[in-house]
Amino acid sequence: MSVVRETSERCKSVRHLLQNHMVRYEERDLYMSREIQQELNYRLKQEGISELRLPHVFADGIHLGGSEELEKMNEAGELRALLNNYQKIQVRIMCERCGGYRFVPCDVCHGSKRSLLRNHFTEEFCALRCMHCNESGLKRCDLCRDQQE
Repeated sequence: MSVVRETSERCKSVRHLLQNHMVRYEERDLYMSREIQQELNYRLKQEGISELRLPHVFADGIHLGGSEELEKMNEAGELRALLNNYQKIQVRIMCERCGGYRFVPCDVCHGSKRSLLRNHFTEEFCALRCMHCNESGLKRCDLCRDQQE
């Protein structure tokens, strides 16, 4: 559990750092979606990084680094200069639908990840994978997506 706790503390420090600079950011949880895991692996391979030590911060597709690198940039004053070009937020509002997690249970399968369809050749029902959600039975929150745009 100490590995998870360390990762959580590093993520929390990066979150506070970005909130202090009042920049708009999107936090992605690797445990919520396999697509997010694959995207991070692809981006890190592009950067030539083989160690997967979370968190990793990207700005417009450019890898800024992890929590240690951001702390060093912040102490040197480089982070403020870098983030001045990005859109600032006025107030961070907690989403009333997802509570800030940016994912909600699927409306179609209600998180079961199954879609019951009738087999037209017999009277049986067959369980199929739900096409509206990810492998965790979740989909992106519509309200959060609308607020970002």
